[in-house]
Amino acid sequence: MNKTNHVTILLIASTLAMIGLVFFQYKWINHSRNLSEEIFNQRASMALCSTLEDYGEGTSCSEASCAVACGKEESLIPTYTDFVGRPEIVENEDFQADLRKTLDFYNIDLNYKISQSPVAPQNNTREATPQCVVNIPPHIDKPEAFVTLAFPEKEKFMMGNLSYMIGASLLILLFTAVVLWLANWWLMKQKKLLRTNAEIYNNMAHEFRTPLTNIKLATSLLSKDPSNPGNAKFLDIINKENARLIQQVERVLHIARLDNGDYALKNEPLNVKALLQTVMEEMQMQIEEKKAMVSIQQIPDAFEITGDRQHLTNVFRNLIDNALKYSEQPPVIEISARSEKDGILISFQDNGIGIPVSKSRLIFEKFQRIQDGQLYDQKGFGLGLAYVKRIVELHKGFIQLDCGVSQGSRFNIFLPKFS
Repeated sequence: MNKTNHVTILLIASTLAMIGLVFFQYKWINHSRNLSEEIFNQRASMALCSTLEDYGEGTSCSEASCAVACGKEESLIPTYTDFVGRPEIVENEDFQADLRKTLDFYNIDLNYKISQSPVAPQNNTREATPQCVVNIPPHIDKPEAFVTLAFPEKEKFMMGNLSYMIGASLLILLFTAVVLWLANWWLMKQKKLLRTNAEIYNNMAHEFRTPLTNIKLATSLLSKDPSNPGNAKFLDIINKENARLIQQVERVLHIARLDNGDYALKNEPLNVKALLQTVMEEMQMQIEEKKAMVSIQQIPDAFEITGDRQHLTNVFRNLIDNALKYSEQPPVIEISARSEKDGILISFQDNGIGIPVSKSRLIFEKFQRIQDGQLYDQKGFGLGLAYVKRIVELHKGFIQLDCGVSQGSRFNIFLPKFS
C-alpha cells in the first residue's frame, strides 16, 4: 500500500471519527438531560409528599409506598398516604407557603400550578406541562383525592441547567472540526506534493541518466583508440565520475520509488557470503584506490537469506562505500555474520572517524548529513543510509548502529533466514 492510499485512509478515518464524536456527544447530552429530569422529578415528588405529610396530622409517607415514574411530557408520582385533612387542602395558604419552602429546600425555584381532583388525571403524553400527581387515598370520612403539581417552565429550566454542557460540547466539536479540517487540508496538500515530488524525481533521474549514458558510450569508444595513450588517464577519471553520478541518480530514483510506494521486491534465496563477495569484486577499484583492507570473517557457506538481490547488493555497497569514505587512515573493514533465532545478523565494522552518538539516529533520515568541521567533508545527498534502512525494513529486518567519535562504526543488519 503506497503513501497516497495511506492519505486517503486517514481522510476517511478522520471524517468517520468526527461523525462518531458528534453522535456520542449527542448521546451523552441526552443521557445527562434524562438523568437531570429524573432527579428533578424525584425532588418534586419528595417536596409534594413531604408537604402533604406535614398536613397529615401525624401520619407519614414512609408508611406508604412512594414511587416515581418519569416521562418526557409528564411525571406521574403515585404516592399512597394516610392523609387526614380537607380535600381542598391545596387552597390553603399555609399549605402553599410550606410547599414553596419545601420546593426551595430542594432547589426547585420554578413557578408551579397545583390542583386537587377527586379523579385521577389522564396520563396524556401530549400534555405540554410536566406534572407530579399524588394520590390521597380515602380515610374514614374523607373521600379519595388526587393532588397534581405542574411546572410550566420545567423544559426551559432543564435546558438552562444543560446550557454550559451544551456550550462546552459545541466548542469542543467546533475545535475538533477545525483541527480535523486543517489536518485534512494539510494531508491533501501533502498528497499533491507527494505526486509532484515523484514526478520531479522521475524526470530528474531521466534527464541525468540520458547524458550519463552518452558519456559512458563516448568514453568507451575513445578507450578503444590506442593512438593517443595520454588520454587513458583522463578517460579513467571520466569513467569514475560517470559511474559515481550514475550511482547517485540510481539512489535518488530508488528513494523516489520507495516514497511513492512504487516498488516490488523480487525475493529469492540468497547466499550471504556469495552476495558479499560479489559486492567486493564490483567495488575492487574503489577498495584499491583507498588502499583499504576488506575481509569477510569466516561466514559459513550455509548462511542463506530471503531477499531482493539488487536492493540488498545496493545496501551492502552503501555500507562499504561509507566505510571507505569516512576514514582518515587506510580503511580496515571487517564483515562478519552469525545465525540468530529467525535470521542472520550481518555486521560491518570499520576503523573510520565514527559517528557521534547524538547523531546516530539522524543519519538514517533522508537528506541528513553530519556537519562537524573537517571530519565529515564528503559530499553527497544524504540518501544512502535512508535507503539502506528502508530496504532492510521492507525485508522485515532491522539495522542497528554502534558508534562513537574516533572509535569507528559498526552496522548490524538483521535479515530473515531463507525457509
